[in-house]
Amino acid sequence: MQKHYLILGDAFEVLTKMKNKVDAAIVDPPYNTANKNTKILKGRKARSSDFGKWDYFADKEYLDFTNEWIKSLKPVLKDNGNLLIFCKMEYISDIKRIYEKLEFKHHGTIIWHKTNPAPQIRKTGFLSSCEAILWATNGFDNKKISYTFNFSKQNEMHNFVQSPICMGNERTAHPTQKPKKIIAHLIKIFTNENDWIVDCFAGSGTLAEASDELKRNSISIENDNEYFKIMEDRLKKMNNIKSVKVKELKLIKIKKDN
Repeated sequence: MQKHYLILGDAFEVLTKMKNKVDAAIVDPPYNTANKNTKILKGRKARSSDFGKWDYFADKEYLDFTNEWIKSLKPVLKDNGNLLIFCKMEYISDIKRIYEKLEFKHHGTIIWHKTNPAPQIRKTGFLSSCEAILWATNGFDNKKISYTFNFSKQNEMHNFVQSPICMGNERTAHPTQKPKKIIAHLIKIFTNENDWIVDCFAGSGTLAEASDELKRNSISIENDNEYFKIMEDRLKKMNNIKSVKVKELKLIKIKKDN
């Protein structure tokens, strides 16, 4: 049976307490896209991009924050571990440059196309229908590093994936929830059964749910009490979940079942 840890606490503090190494990290960090504007749509619910204080940064502050969380994650990731980072298109080069300086090896950029993006009310620009997923591995020296990459059918291995944003029964109150279809796609390619995956900005718990369905183990870290409660409620149907607060965290036991 798989194991899943839900940890309430700051990712920087939690990562320093982890003594074992994980096989992969699939991370959906703050995007630095929030704003105070609210769009009033006739006949529909008003739409706001005010996601919360966790998504407000000056550009330099955001890049410094990105550098710090990737640097904190590096010791927790195995030498051949995969790192997948969701980001907005404008930050692809900046984030790639950051993790290459930290001796990660960049392998590629995947584009996620949202088939039902928010409408462009003012009609002065394009709909924001694409986000990037950066792929790197923990290692940038001259040694040959054997990383996990499960190549499937040719038509399933494009560096371009499509899905609608979360809707219907899958949708929670988390404002930037990623579709399980996309997370599952990444899990199947970049990890194997019984691997351990970490997400240090876990939000509504999509990684844990998808990992369990695909027979992987997971560690989900979230520092917002409201979102952590959403994640707990969503995953209470699973009987292999352990919820802990960072102050109670001693050691996460990572053991593969052979």
